[in-house]
Amino acid sequence: GETPPASCPSLNPPTLSGFTSWGCQARAPHSPLGRGQMEAAAVANGKAEVGGAANGMSGASRGAEPQGTGPEEDQRENLEAPNQPADAWVAPDGAFAKQILQPGAGLDKPTLGALCQVFLEAPPGAPLGYPANRWAQLELGDGDGAWDGLVDACLETMGPGERAELRGPDGAVLGLHLASFAPAPEPWQLDPAEKWALALRHKERGSERYRAGEVGAAARRYARALQLAIAAGPAPPDPEHARLRADLHANLAACQVRLTQPAHAARNCTKALALWPQHAKARYRRGLARAAMNDLEGAAEDFWGVLVAEPGNAAARRELDRVGQRVRERDARLAQAMSKLFS
Repeated sequence: GETPPASCPSLNPPTLSGFTSWGCQARAPHSPLGRGQMEAAAVANGKAEVGGAANGMSGASRGAEPQGTGPEEDQRENLEAPNQPADAWVAPDGAFAKQILQPGAGLDKPTLGALCQVFLEAPPGAPLGYPANRWAQLELGDGDGAWDGLVDACLETMGPGERAELRGPDGAVLGLHLASFAPAPEPWQLDPAEKWALALRHKERGSERYRAGEVGAAARRYARALQLAIAAGPAPPDPEHARLRADLHANLAACQVRLTQPAHAARNCTKALALWPQHAKARYRRGLARAAMNDLEGAAEDFWGVLVAEPGNAAARRELDRVGQRVRERDARLAQAMSKLFS
């Protein structure tokens, strides 16, 4: 029974509690960028604002970009609410939900590595690595913030010109306007050396994030590096590449242990050991994952294997003692239950 306002600033930070009640269109900020102004060479990490020109923009995006204005002008304007309510859309895996405020053009959608011209509207303090509340060019998959993976997943469902509201963690709402994008090169367009170089870049960034305590961001980096390393070949990998892939599996497993994903961690450790049987860290982390899943005998086997290879490994000795104590307590409980059963 409420009457929608004449203009609807759909993302007013003090009232970010859900999607707009009337399907109001997100405020469309003026862009300081003209049509086709995407210069990938000038933006090494895909996060800076863009100037210059490029010819690789998605053809479907033409006409979707906002007109340029001077930097002294306000970047925002209020649009009237459309007559039709916004369309709700939920990801097939349930990872996120969005409301489409303005549909995009065409069928093309960005994939990992695409250079996207985006306005991302976010509440103050949102854990984003991508630039927010201004027009910017970003490389899809290059963000390390806690919410950047959610933004990536949403952008992969958007067409050029689309405006949407993305429901984030804890009910927060992010506004996304994808003006246009330059598609990422297909894997077959990169030679093996380029793929390995990209894999190493993501591995290094993942290690930086892990040391900084940003485990989720590190996991995304390691997963991306693994995709590139596997695509780079050769199959089967030579010793140097096998060791690198084993390290990536083991590093991803370390993140998954900390993210309480022990089954995934155990599988990645097993893959690492298949590539490099001497990988002590992979064996140790598989022991941690197995212990978390109450596979105590399997965990003890892994910790003992580490101690055989590295007798002075204090962490493996400590975890083996803990597993041994848990086995004794379990067996005692079982014996007590059996005695009651036959008493």
